[in-house]
Amino acid sequence: MDKFMESRWFMRIVGLLLALILYMSVNFGDLQKEANRPSSGSSQEDVETVQDVPLEVFYDSDNLVVTGMPETVNVRLEGPKALVQAAKQVKDFQVYVDLNDVGIGNHQVEVKTDNLSDKMKAKVNPGYVNVSVQEKVTKEFGVEPEFNEGLLADGYDAQGLAVEPKTVKVTGAKDEVERITYVKATIDVDNEINQNVTREAQVQVLDRNYNKLDVEVEPETVDVTVSVTNPSKSVPISVKEKGELPEGVTLNSISVKPKEATIFGNQSLLDTVKELFAEVDLSDIKKDTTKKVKIGPQSDLNKVTPEEVEITIDVSTDEDKELTGLEITPEGLPEDYEYTMTSPKAEAVDVSLSGPQDEVSKVTKDDFSLALDLSGLEPGEHEVEITAQGPDNVNWTLSQKTVTVEIKDKNTSAEG
Repeated sequence: MDKFMESRWFMRIVGLLLALILYMSVNFGDLQKEANRPSSGSSQEDVETVQDVPLEVFYDSDNLVVTGMPETVNVRLEGPKALVQAAKQVKDFQVYVDLNDVGIGNHQVEVKTDNLSDKMKAKVNPGYVNVSVQEKVTKEFGVEPEFNEGLLADGYDAQGLAVEPKTVKVTGAKDEVERITYVKATIDVDNEINQNVTREAQVQVLDRNYNKLDVEVEPETVDVTVSVTNPSKSVPISVKEKGELPEGVTLNSISVKPKEATIFGNQSLLDTVKELFAEVDLSDIKKDTTKKVKIGPQSDLNKVTPEEVEITIDVSTDEDKELTGLEITPEGLPEDYEYTMTSPKAEAVDVSLSGPQDEVSKVTKDDFSLALDLSGLEPGEHEVEITAQGPDNVNWTLSQKTVTVEIKDKNTSAEG
């Protein structure tokens, strides 16, 4: 025995036994599961979860409304692998809630399955749902059309909003319909609005806090028409003179044609515009001229008609002229006095004229009246101011404003 225990075969047998014991201790759990697994067909079993399976509901849809139902649920399928995989791929089974025997109010109901093989087990998540069953009502509401006034092109005003049809039928749970405060249709456009436009708009049903309500609308869309206008008015056109006429040129008149313009824009802006200006430069005008001039820019106006006007400038070229020998008539001298004009000795003065050529050319000596007021003067030498009258449409200046006269008493002169 001692010799056997000392042999190499003994040591090999003991090592093998120890390895078996160690293997059994490490894999004991797996071996136990394998021992408990059914012996026939165990390799064909499968478990799968089918996500987002549509949840159907059966109820009296003509008279009732159901809320609170999830749209989909998840279903865990367990059974033969071939059946589980086929059900997962085809999804030909049904998941539903039957409310046909449920009254009005809030309920918790079981979610059931149908059209599944008896060899499979199904577990629905959630297995129960909370639903509200209410009376179904239909009510007619007027639609309020809306649009964003910021979409109006500059200078345009909204003249009116119209909707067709004007009313819609709203169907839903009684308490939802009773919460309806607003039924609106908002037009949506991509570009600025500068003409009448009609667009299809979705009808929105809202509560007092502008929350969307879960109801059905018939029809779901309506046509909204925005009517726009481009307000206008007529205003006078005034000429704004720039610069001065060259020396020797006189402005006779200046006129504009047409005298009025039509302006288009927002009414509040039109109310502030009283006139428009057309600016003309006079610095290069030397003769009668007609110019086309643009009306001053009005950036806030939508349109101005016409955009340019004709300005007619009537001028005269100044001319200088001399008239000589204008006689001076004495006045107020007593009969017993006589006078002699010592300066000027010719007893006449000259006049210098300047002004528009056509006016100056018409002036003659006959247009002037020169007089000396000698009343109250005693004999002797006096300087007397000339009283002169002449044309008003030209400039004129006498060669001298006073004359020197000598007054004598006729009786004294005869005695001498």
